[in-house]
Amino acid sequence: MRLWWQGNLQAHQFIHAEYWKSNAPLVRPLIQQSTLWVVREGATVIAFCGLQQDFIAGFFVDEKHRGRGVGTALMAKLQATYSKLRLTVYQKNIRVAQFYKNLSSIC
Repeated sequence: MRLWWQGNLQAHQFIHAEYWKSNAPLVRPLIQQSTLWVVREGATVIAFCGLQQDFIAGFFVDEKHRGRGVGTALMAKLQATYSKLRLTVYQKNIRVAQFYKNLSSIC
């Protein structure tokens, strides 16, 4: 949950932190019901993606590991596994929207 919390606060500064805090209890069971793809460095989770069928419900990379190819490598594995992936992105989240736009299999 730490990575989910920090990732949302950093990527969505245009949304009040209280929104994420109030939704955390709802997200925990959704994460447990999702298909999780996890990237670890030792015992530490540095990135994860939560899928609900072909929908990317959440994609997070630890701030210290952004820009180092971790997210791109994780997306490459997902694209190699799934024939179609879907997602939504906040329009104000320009950096993340550009990241996904650079990947060909996202609808």
